[in-house]
Amino acid sequence: MNAAIHKPTVKTPWCSVIIPVLNEASILKQQIRTLSDTLPATGIEIILVDGGSDDDTFRIAGALGCRIIASARGRARQMNTGAAHARGSYLYFLHLDTSPPSDWVKILFSAIQEETHPLTFRLRFSGQEDSPLLRFYSWCSQFDVDAFRYGDQSLLVRREDFLAVGGFREDHRLMEGHDLIRRLRRRTGRLTVHPAAVTTSSRRYVEYGVVFTQAIFTLIYLLYRVGVPQRQLAAIHNWAFRR
Repeated sequence: MNAAIHKPTVKTPWCSVIIPVLNEASILKQQIRTLSDTLPATGIEIILVDGGSDDDTFRIAGALGCRIIASARGRARQMNTGAAHARGSYLYFLHLDTSPPSDWVKILFSAIQEETHPLTFRLRFSGQEDSPLLRFYSWCSQFDVDAFRYGDQSLLVRREDFLAVGGFREDHRLMEGHDLIRRLRRRTGRLTVHPAAVTTSSRRYVEYGVVFTQAIFTLIYLLYRVGVPQRQLAAIHNWAFRR
């Protein structure tokens, strides 16, 4: 448990990219290679936090040169575990099925230099060119409104601020990124939404339908904001997407 099987040989990084994974062998190699192709030679480490995969995720991650950390399952718990093992002064939380813009390293470094963090990105969906509704949802993500802030937009945060607000709430099975951003905003007094976009997979929208999927996400958000317990939110999510 919590044992790294690969240790980078570069100097202490200024930023740690933390990615929770669970049985992601099918997409892991391509995603990490795409991410690594845009990395500088030193200064950033990639940490994959595995929540108990029973496929080849662990082996592939080690072969790709990432730090791979074992954790109890649960995205919030996995990201907290990654943060605890991170060596960077800044943490960049990223979902595996989300790709940052090609100049993401430059953007993160500029945000640190200019103190415009915490920082998140606009969101675009893969294949959104074929869907007016997905393009509309993407357009909405540019606005600094709580309803449009979610973990799949990724997040850069100073370690000190992350620890000060208590990290991700591990009792959250859903909305953990939204909750963290709200607490960080209260602490720092700001949140920067960068005009560049991360690209996230639209596979769920394709499988279940754009209108149905967004309706479920909207319902979960509204119920969350009025205090509906996590177990009930998770039950709705599971009913909608595991039928």
